[in-house]
Amino acid sequence: MSKLKFAFSLSLCMLSALYVPAQQKLDEYMEHLFHNRKFMGSVAISFKDSIIYAKQVGYANVRAGQENNMDTKFRVASISKTFTAVLVLQAVEAGKLSLEDKLSRYYPEIKNADKITIEQLLKHRSGIFNFTDHKDRGQWEARFHTERESVAHIAKEKPRFEPGTDYEYSNSNYLLLGYILECIYDKPYALLLEENICKRLQLNNTYFTNETDLSRNEALSYNIQDTYLKNASVNFSNHPASGGIASTATDLNKFLAALFKGKLISKESLEMMLPVDKGAYGMGIFKLSFDQPEGFEHAGRIENYISDYWYFPKEELGVVSLANAINIDIEDINTTLLQYAYGKAPKLPDFNKIEGYAEEAFKALKGTYTAKKTKQKITISSDGNVLVLQLSGLGQDYLPFEYKGNNTFVYKDIKMQFFPEQKEMRYEQGKATLQYKKQAG
Repeated sequence: MSKLKFAFSLSLCMLSALYVPAQQKLDEYMEHLFHNRKFMGSVAISFKDSIIYAKQVGYANVRAGQENNMDTKFRVASISKTFTAVLVLQAVEAGKLSLEDKLSRYYPEIKNADKITIEQLLKHRSGIFNFTDHKDRGQWEARFHTERESVAHIAKEKPRFEPGTDYEYSNSNYLLLGYILECIYDKPYALLLEENICKRLQLNNTYFTNETDLSRNEALSYNIQDTYLKNASVNFSNHPASGGIASTATDLNKFLAALFKGKLISKESLEMMLPVDKGAYGMGIFKLSFDQPEGFEHAGRIENYISDYWYFPKEELGVVSLANAINIDIEDINTTLLQYAYGKAPKLPDFNKIEGYAEEAFKALKGTYTAKKTKQKITISSDGNVLVLQLSGLGQDYLPFEYKGNNTFVYKDIKMQFFPEQKEMRYEQGKATLQYKKQAG
């Protein structure tokens, strides 16, 4: 969030009448991202009770040539936690649950369950191991699992810390909260979501299902290489309340506006839900780390569905970006949308260069490389500032690299050295070294 550089000193009155030149520039910006293989997805901006901007680019199904449109649904990943927190607080208001209830009432087999409260689950202060950090994550998430199997999968791991003594984000907390909701209502999570949120707000494109359904205009997710590589399919039975909801950018904006206007939970419950400190986590929601305007957010990622919302209560302003393929920081897109809301037309990033490196020299590095001993591919591009890499392995995120001189780039424990004349690259990570050859074209 600290990347936000624009001084928001302009009047929001500009939102009451669309700033046409800026809107045209924003359309150009979104198309520019797509044509440079940086983003496929949907964005929307809401002000008060209206959607003042919405745009979709790219394909929901690349192979079929099916384009993303206003009603295309994207898995919103961890943004699902905001919905789940609302459902939990609704249950508290209805007297079906207390924030002080212990996890042992429902799942005594979880270590420290007799010390862990519902509130600690909501705030990621339980110490329960995050099941998505498990070494077999890919294999686990590809298959359907029952509640009993999922709980056993979590219960076998050691706690990260004593409940209430620390904070650590864990999908396990919200997976368990979803199961607890199903227990106290004797209804599946999908039905609770529909009855208590979606029907009330007429969110016709928001729901939970176990698997991606192309017949419902759901987008597939992709890695960006010299072509788009479809990701392996996650079975969302492993993420019902923690990351499995499907929605649209406009529906998410409607949900956020309703939440902050008291249409789903009471003012007192909302105050409990919201964190006080910048960058902190409350109940299913973070506080943005910049000062003005004051806002709240949640981001998410599952496969290469990457999502982010920002909401600013005083301004009644919402910004949502949903991607099914991305090769830049989604916060950069949200920042551009927010700047537009304040009347600032976006500039088109130059994806042919990186900072601190000659433009012509970088053009010699850009492209897709294939490992000599494996079928693995790496695509090298720019996010407008730094060199970025995306591996061809399914579900791989893009990685930003820092230039260290002598055609060498580093990200954490990964080092790449390019040999432009030979059209080769050496990739080092830990003790492993691979030689890559640049593909023609």
